[in-house]
Amino acid sequence: MFRLNKKKWSGVLPALALSLCMSGYVQAAGFNVSEIEALLKQGKAEQAYEIAVKFRDQLEGEARYDFYYGVAAIDSGHISEGVFALERVVLAFPRDDRARLELARGYYLLNEFSRARQEFERVLDHKPPAAVAANIEKFLNVIRLREASYRSTSSAYVELAMGTDSNINGAPADASFISPIFGALTLGGGSLEESDTYMSITTGGQLSHPFEPGKHLTLGADVSARFHADDDDFETEMWNVYAGVNWLSGEDRFRIMGQVQAFEVADSDNLNLVALNGEWARSLNKATQWVNSAQVAQLGYPGQSSRDSTLYTLSTGIVHTYAIEWQPSVGASVFAGYENAHHGFGAARAAAERRFYGVRLKGQIIPLPRLSISGSLSAQNSHFGEENLFVGKTRNENLYQASIDAKWLLDRNISLGAGVSYTRNDSNSVINDYDRTQTRLSVRYDF
Repeated sequence: MFRLNKKKWSGVLPALALSLCMSGYVQAAGFNVSEIEALLKQGKAEQAYEIAVKFRDQLEGEARYDFYYGVAAIDSGHISEGVFALERVVLAFPRDDRARLELARGYYLLNEFSRARQEFERVLDHKPPAAVAANIEKFLNVIRLREASYRSTSSAYVELAMGTDSNINGAPADASFISPIFGALTLGGGSLEESDTYMSITTGGQLSHPFEPGKHLTLGADVSARFHADDDDFETEMWNVYAGVNWLSGEDRFRIMGQVQAFEVADSDNLNLVALNGEWARSLNKATQWVNSAQVAQLGYPGQSSRDSTLYTLSTGIVHTYAIEWQPSVGASVFAGYENAHHGFGAARAAAERRFYGVRLKGQIIPLPRLSISGSLSAQNSHFGEENLFVGKTRNENLYQASIDAKWLLDRNISLGAGVSYTRNDSNSVINDYDRTQTRLSVRYDF
């Protein structure tokens, strides 16, 4: 039943009995709730699930059946099925905290951290026994630490950061090169690598609305701005708005999300993105998910229409969490894509058309209850569509990225962060060959 790191909340949850769920329940011939409950207490979740699933067609929608079927499904690794059943219970009986706790645990195992947090906090609002509240706080701490590996999913947040950047414009350090058209050239000004310190502010929020069991709508937005100490020519702003629908089916979780993004440098439009994102995740067991995603995006560059393109990306990977000390989580994925230039002339294909593929690795540990350390590695090869006449080469480059981040929870709302990242773009075109190292210290408030 409801547990952290597979340890039962023994003697804690009886105070949150299913008093409401018990009413209106219709017994089916051969179905014995007590037998399933006993099997769950003995840790025989797979047997409990096998019994419960036999009566799904007859009893689905009956609250008491849905509760035990949902718990058995989650404990035996059929997490999406269990969440679907428990959502029916909670929608019918909103004050049933025991069902809500089990539902929150299911969301947590699916990495649906925003919804897990929401359900845990609703139980806290009902003033549960001290032992229950303490265990919920443990879950909430882990959720906030896990979120460091995913996009921000808080209901609302604001974050301030400062750091150093060795190459704010992503430019090469080598000033001299030979152009087949212009001969020997020397780069200068903003075309060369520049280092600076920076400050940034980011804020955003997300709303999630269930409209029937297993389905919910999501709407969110993030806004960020970055300011440099010395060079304001490369200060940036970013706006990101997204909306979509999420649903469960059997062992699978699906998400379709629309996204609009604007990225500006020095108060001028530099990149506009309109994208449709899809994700399909399958729970292989309680600890492992197979995650697949696809994106189609329109990229527009105001004032540089030759760079306009359509981007297609596919990825697949595995995420696994170990139920051992430090709760390590590891993930590995591969991806590939194609960027199609909107214009067919040579300069457009040289700048915007490419085929690419790569691999990503990530991991996280939680060595202390309020501390997480995460890291990532990625490598990507890109081959462009046509020769750049200015440098006399068709770009072929390998992009390598590495990062390590730490997050410390001061209390339920405030967290501190620190991190360092390194980027190496190894290109056969000297004007696209660069290194970049960034450091970061941050403080974040989650409302």
